[in-house]
Amino acid sequence: MSSSTLRSAGYVFIGVTAAALSYCIYFDYERRHNPEFRKRINQSKRKAQKKAAIEAEQDKTKKLEVLKKKLNESLVANPLPTSLQEKESYFLEQVTTGEKLGAIPGKEIDAAIYFYKGLAVYPNPTGILDIYQRTLPPKIYELVMMLTAIQPPKSVVNILGDSVGSLDADKTVE
Repeated sequence: MSSSTLRSAGYVFIGVTAAALSYCIYFDYERRHNPEFRKRINQSKRKAQKKAAIEAEQDKTKKLEVLKKKLNESLVANPLPTSLQEKESYFLEQVTTGEKLGAIPGKEIDAAIYFYKGLAVYPNPTGILDIYQRTLPPKIYELVMMLTAIQPPKSVVNILGDSVGSLDADKTVE
């Protein structure tokens, strides 16, 4: 390159840098001294936060619908066993399959369904949920908890029923 080309590039660089610096100084001055400018910035922040909250809620609703649909399909295709021996082997099979699917990106929902089905046949749901919380990735654990909220397993309902019953008994004693 010739020296005139380098000199021209240097002038362009200095001009762009000066313009950027001038804009930063102007923006800072307006931010500090113009209340209307601050209001507009705050309004745009609030709008962006509201929009993000609405999008997050819509995303959660869609995720719940997908989870509910997949869970129902899975339970219809492969119902939960009833005998104790079947439940033991079924639990191991579901957890093993869930662990394998959990390692594959994009298969989190399927893995969560398998973990949910393992939870549904496990005799101590609070114990297995504690293990899930410590060992599963947070995203999969959150999906398992969503599935539990959508359709609580009978073992969880029994525990909740006992605690609600004990609360009702406390109310009548007082």
